[in-house]
Amino acid sequence: MPCKRCNGTDFQRDDATGNSYCCGCGTLQEYDNYEAQLGGISGPQGTYIRVGTTGTGSTLAYKDKKIFEAGNLIDDITERLQLGEKSEEVKRMIGKITDGEFGKGEWFSVLVGACCYALVRKEGSGVLTMDEIVNVVGCDLHQLGSMCKRVVEYLGIELGEFDLVGLFVKTASSSPRLSGVDGKKKERVVKQGGFLMNCSLKWFLSTGRRPMPLVVAVLAFVCQVNGVKCRIDDLARDCEVSLCTCKLRYKELLERLVKVAKEIGLPWAGDVNVKNVVKHSGALIGLMEAKSMRKRRGDELVISSDGVCLKEIVRDCLRKEAMYCYDDDDDDEGEKSSFLQMVSCEDWWKGKSKMSQRLKLKEVLERDVGLDDLPVSFIKGCDAVERRREKIKAAKLRIGAVQDPCDDDDKVSGRELSLEIGDGKKKRKRGCEIDWEDLVIQTLVLHNVKDEEIEKGHYNALLGLHVFN
Repeated sequence: MPCKRCNGTDFQRDDATGNSYCCGCGTLQEYDNYEAQLGGISGPQGTYIRVGTTGTGSTLAYKDKKIFEAGNLIDDITERLQLGEKSEEVKRMIGKITDGEFGKGEWFSVLVGACCYALVRKEGSGVLTMDEIVNVVGCDLHQLGSMCKRVVEYLGIELGEFDLVGLFVKTASSSPRLSGVDGKKKERVVKQGGFLMNCSLKWFLSTGRRPMPLVVAVLAFVCQVNGVKCRIDDLARDCEVSLCTCKLRYKELLERLVKVAKEIGLPWAGDVNVKNVVKHSGALIGLMEAKSMRKRRGDELVISSDGVCLKEIVRDCLRKEAMYCYDDDDDDEGEKSSFLQMVSCEDWWKGKSKMSQRLKLKEVLERDVGLDDLPVSFIKGCDAVERRREKIKAAKLRIGAVQDPCDDDDKVSGRELSLEIGDGKKKRKRGCEIDWEDLVIQTLVLHNVKDEEIEKGHYNALLGLHVFN
């Protein structure tokens, strides 16, 4: 290639720079020392930005930067969850799950929260709810639950029992509604609440359910018993839980206490109902506490802590029975106030029972508080099965009456074909009318579906399997 200035062909190469120049005019030749960067995946690396680095002059590799940022994120989340001292353990768990690769993005934040929850449940050293983690991480509750399940299964972690009493103590201590309550009364509220949380665990009110609505219900109840002005609406708003669910747990708690009043032998148990059980709760909780601490000595039941005889307590209750009788229709505020003072828990509550502390489920079930109840869902399930069984029987009678109307031996009346349906608060006679469930059951019976399968109530599956196939 001749010189572009003088068209000369005599060139020499400079020893210092390696560039060629024209001997006639001294012009440098362009692209004389150009080396083509050819090759595939294993070819030479780039001239300016080396593959795998963050740019010119940087020696920090992409993986190292990712791990560094992941460590900062873990430290930030654990600090906000007040688990700063456990950040290294969380990093170790995540490193084992990701084979040391860690990660970044929304999924990694959810993974950090799941590891924090699994670690706290494993050690049993504190209380951490999924709701708190969701608020910190900013993810969906179901997304966090799914990630927790995967973490537990992958690492083979055995989760400890959830600390209901610890959650109640934490909620009550941090509640702004109790900030103005004196220390002695607040301590009594916390101990009574812990006692009722263990009782709720024994009565299966927390089985398969989120714990916070029950905590709010118990806190509202003990505040009402101790004369602390605190509404369940405000507590539910502070804890960011559904008010409807909290009221349902509150109602279930009152129903259990009414049963306890009848089972424990409260002298005026016949007058106790859901509407006035709060007024009787001072004596009732005191007797439940005494019963949970009792030991037998001869023929008497003795409280092990201070040697109080349970029979003397009951005798004292009998002496005061007249004092606790009242008229349900009397709305005089003065009488109600004096009545609440008479049944004040200060007269009965000692606060010495171990049921006020955190106990294992096995220990709670071994304690006697006056009532051993079955889970609410189990009772409702049994009632539903019995109701379906009656509907199946009525459907068979209707089918038999249509198929063989002239058979005098098997003739049934309209009353036998009808069902008396209990709908919670009231009962109504349907006569010969039937609802959609009766029609579905009748259709399944006509298709020879077994009674045991119909009683389970999976109508859509049975219709698809036996009718619409």
